[in-house]
Amino acid sequence: MTLPVQHFRSPRGLLPQSALLMGGLLLVMPLLSGCKLLDQRTFNPNAGKPPHPYIPPAPPGPPPHAPFLSVSEGTPESEYGPVVERAAKTALSRKENVLFIVQAFAPPQATPDAQAQALTEVTDHLAAPVAAHLTKAGAQPIQIEMHAITDGSTAKPFVRVDVR
Repeated sequence: MTLPVQHFRSPRGLLPQSALLMGGLLLVMPLLSGCKLLDQRTFNPNAGKPPHPYIPPAPPGPPPHAPFLSVSEGTPESEYGPVVERAAKTALSRKENVLFIVQAFAPPQATPDAQAQALTEVTDHLAAPVAAHLTKAGAQPIQIEMHAITDGSTAKPFVRVDVR
């Protein structure tokens, strides 16, 4: 015995079913557009991005070398003069064409005019006498290089002599 098959069709045909289906889709589409689709970045925002390796910072540079000579402001010329001459003679005996780099450091001042005055004073009262003692020890004037520099880490002016 076979069961009779009944087709569930509207007496008006297929048009009402498709219209109902299209109307339902049109109502649901705006609701779906507000949804965020699930993908791998839902749970891990960095998924799929290329890795960025950790680059460690550069190691600190070597500490600055000690100066050949250093003379602070307030040191009497009679005290540092013979020391500068003896050190210059020693350096010249080891290398005839040695270059003496005389750097005068001054602390920063409030105005540019005051800063220029401070650099002039440290050059005239400290760097020039040191250069004179280097010349007296036998160094040629072309072997002496002089600089006047502002240094924020200093409290009082000083002169530093390096050799090359």
